[in-house]
This record gives sequence, structure tokens and C-alpha cells, in this order.
Amino acid sequence: MALTAPWTPGPIRESADTLRRTLPIRVEFSRQISQWRVRVVLIIFGVLPIVVRLAFLIGGAGGPAAGRTDLAAFAQASGTTFTAFILVITAGFLLTLVVALLFGDMIAGEASRSTLKYLLTIPVGRTRLLFVKVLVASTVLVVGILLLTGMSLLVGTISYGSGGIQIPVGPQLGMGESLLRILAAVAVICLHLSWAAALGTMFTVLAEAPLAAAGGVVITSILSSILERIPDLGIVRNYLPTWNTDAFREFFAARIDYGPVVDSVLSALIYALIFTTVAVWWFRRKNISS
Repeated sequence: MALTAPWTPGPIRESADTLRRTLPIRVEFSRQISQWRVRVVLIIFGVLPIVVRLAFLIGGAGGPAAGRTDLAAFAQASGTTFTAFILVITAGFLLTLVVALLFGDMIAGEASRSTLKYLLTIPVGRTRLLFVKVLVASTVLVVGILLLTGMSLLVGTISYGSGGIQIPVGPQLGMGESLLRILAAVAVICLHLSWAAALGTMFTVLAEAPLAAAGGVVITSILSSILERIPDLGIVRNYLPTWNTDAFREFFAARIDYGPVVDSVLSALIYALIFTTVAVWWFRRKNISS
């Protein structure tokens, strides 16, 4: 009598549900790029240097204005100086507004469109969902800032030549050093914006409407900027999230003071850690019905 081989289970294949258990980053990136707010942000970043160049043409070409020692007075000295000027005028309110739009819509936008509960039934873990959305929004933000910087260099170099940054009441830097300083300034700007990005992440899981989440970031930034201009607050101002927002300007000075730069980055990262922790904790426990 022939003996039959004992039955053994074959190779275990992952089901479709298991394969879809994690939300692919490329899928979320495609979804974000297809949204109007992301496209508008990237278009603004690409067009803004051209708008500023046209404004200089309308205002009249020329060298530094008499008696002025700010970077704006030297913006037309070279392409790199023009780029530094663009970073100075956009690093405050404009970039904070962009961060509010990108991060405030992540979860609140899904909730307002009644698609959040369907995303979570793919199934995909809440922490994974939040991580992917933050990663994609951060990537879009960094790409946008790099696009702004690259377009500024292109427009500025075509218009004013390829010289180094002209330091107000100081020397003109070499081209290589100027590019390194611009990259360093961009890195500091991105790191400092982490507090606003994390705040937007926290508000987007707390709010049900993206406008409320984005507005919370903008209002917080405005209030913090107002409070830091009140001398009577003393040392309290040093602990506000917008303190040393313009620390990246140290890279456009004759001698770089790294103290404000380090303080700016450390403060932003600490706030980012706190806000992100609260966001993850709340989102994991949130009752989602929309």
C-alpha cells in the first residue's frame, strides 16, 4: 500500500487586504499633487521671483539707494543677492501661510470630505496614515522652497549676473561661498518651519475643518510675532515659537553669528516634538465618524 505524503501547508501568500494595509507613499503623493492647493503653492513659488523682478523693472533699475544699508537696497547687485533678498521677504508670513495650508488640510480635509473613515478601513493604521501625510506634506514644502530658491537664482543670474552676495556695508562674497550660504539659509528656514508644521499637524487632528486648522497656525504665528515685540515681557519672548525667525539672515552678514541660528533651530525642534506628540496621541484616540 503506497504511503501518501503528509499534508503540509504551502507558502503563505499575503491577501489583498494585507498588501493594502499600509498606505503607499507614492499614492498619497499623487493624491496631494492632484489637489489645487498644492499646485497653487508650487506655481506661486515658481512665479514669485519673476514678479519681484518685474517690480524692480517698474520701479527702475539702479544701484543701492543712498543712505540705505538693508539687503533690499543691494538686491540688484547680483543673482545670489537677489536670491537672498527673495528668501528674506518670503521666510516670514508667506512660508508660514503655505505651511498652514499644507499641514492644516492633511486630516481635517479628509474629514470634511468624508473620506477619512474610508481611508482607515483600507485598513491602514492611524499612525501610519499620519506619518505618510506628514512626510508627503514636508516633501512638498521642501520642494517648493527649493523651487523658489532655484527660480530666484535663475531669474537673478539672468538679470543681474553671476556675482556673489553683496553684503550691505561689507564685501562681496565669492560665488562658491554665496551658494553655500544660500543652501545653509534654506536649511535653517526649513528646520525653523518645523514648529509651524507640527502645530498644523496637531490642529488638523483636532479640528474637523481644514480652514480652522490652517487658521489656527496663522493666528498663533501672528500672536507670537506680536508678543515678541513687547519689551516688557522680557525673557518670556525667548520662548515664543517665532523668536529668532529671521536667524537665517546671519548667513547674509559679513560675519556669521551661529548663536541665534542654533537657538532658532533648537526652539523649533522642541516645539515640533511637543506638538507632534500631542497630535499622534490625540489621533490614535480620536472618535472618527466622518
